[in-house]
Parts: sequence; structure tokens; C-alpha cells
Amino acid sequence: MTVIHAVILGALQGVTEFLPISSSGHLVLAQRMMHVAGSSLSFDVFLHFGTLLAVLIALRSDIAALLARPRNRLLWLLIVSTLPTVAIGLLLERTIELIFRSGATLGIEFVITGLLLLYVEATATPGGLQAQDISYRRAFLIGIAQGAAILPALSRSGLTLCATLGAGVERQEAVRYSFLLSIPVILGATAMELKNIGPLSWTGSLPLVCGMIASALTGYAAIRYLLRFIKHRSLRPFGYYVIALGLLVIGDQWFMHRFF
Repeated sequence: MTVIHAVILGALQGVTEFLPISSSGHLVLAQRMMHVAGSSLSFDVFLHFGTLLAVLIALRSDIAALLARPRNRLLWLLIVSTLPTVAIGLLLERTIELIFRSGATLGIEFVITGLLLLYVEATATPGGLQAQDISYRRAFLIGIAQGAAILPALSRSGLTLCATLGAGVERQEAVRYSFLLSIPVILGATAMELKNIGPLSWTGSLPLVCGMIASALTGYAAIRYLLRFIKHRSLRPFGYYVIALGLLVIGDQWFMHRFF
């Protein structure tokens, strides 16, 4: 993988990790389009670390407030939401690896993500709840939604936003909860992959570092953008986008076979 490829994929990871359009799905698709072999384990770790840095910096005041009050109800809600995600990830790890390699379900998953975004915007009652006011049962269901996003083109942020908005949480609060919930998931994925990485040479490390920097910068920008965007605007544009993208992927899978 060249430095140019690494920067493109890193930037794509940073943007799509936090916008509700699926980072994994876009990375699989981009690698196919650029004819780049599936990313290495070490590259995945560096990209995840970049997005982790982005969310830690962007939400540093929220994180500091949580850590300053360990008995904060919001912290316990986040823990409850994380548990089903971890369980689903551990149970389905090998199956998901096979799905990632094939890309067979990519188009369908993009369409599902888009339909869910449109559905929640059409049906969710505008709410003014703070995230800390939701029930533990609802927090668990949000965690299940996040766990379902282990499939490559089901958006993690998209599904958690749908579940949180569906609970009547205020829009910016829903985005903030989704971003905070990404921290243990990204941290856990990075830690699990990190233990399997061997020694790296300087020449081998350069693309990884460049990809990580691109991921961190674009991830930070995506977080700040979505927090402003969601306040007064709908998620529908993201829904229409991923549905259109999914239909294009399905068309290629069934008829053209240019990338799949």
C-alpha cells in the first residue's frame, strides 16, 4: 500500500466513522475500486487509533465530566449499551470476517442503513430528553443496535442514532451519546488487533502513520460537523445517499461485475 492509498483510506475512515454512512462499508468499497488488497491488521489498528484520537479530542470536556463523576448515570448507561455490542462482536467474529472478505452483502446493508435513517426521521417523535434520562432497557437496546453494525455496511453511528432518536432523546444529545459510545468500541477493537501485530519497519510504518493522521483529522472534522448539522437539519440526505450507493453496489454485484 502506498502513502497516497493510505491517506485516502485514512481520510475516508475518519469521515465515515462518525457520519451515519458506514466506515467499514466505504473502506471495503474503496479498496475494491482502487484495486488495493484488503488492509492489513496493522493498518486497521492505526486507522482505529486515529478515529479514537479524534473523538477523545472533540469530546474531551464530556469525557472529563464523566471521569470526574464515576457514579454519573450517563456513564452507567454507556456501560450498559457497550455490553451487548461486545457480546455480539465476540460471538460473530469469525462469521463477520468471512462477510468482510466477500463483500457479498455490502449493497443490501447500505440500503438497510438508509431505510432506517429515513424511517426514524419519518416516525420518531421530536424529543427533548437528555441522554442520561433514558432507561437502562433502552440503553441495552441501543447497544444491540450498535452490535448489529458489526456487518460492514450497517453504519454504527447510523444505527445508534436511530435507536437513540427513537427513544425521544434531543438531537444533539443523541449524536453526543453515539460518539461517546464509540469510544469503548474503537478502543476494544484497537486493543484486540494490537496484540497480533508484529514488528514494523520504518518504510512499512510510514503509510500507517499517514493514514492515522488523515483519519484523526477528518474524524475530528466529521464530529464537529455532525454536531452542528443535526441541530437544525434532518438525517434524510445521508439516508438517500447510502440507499443510492447501495443500489449501485447491488447493480455491480448482479450485472456489471466490475468491482465485485
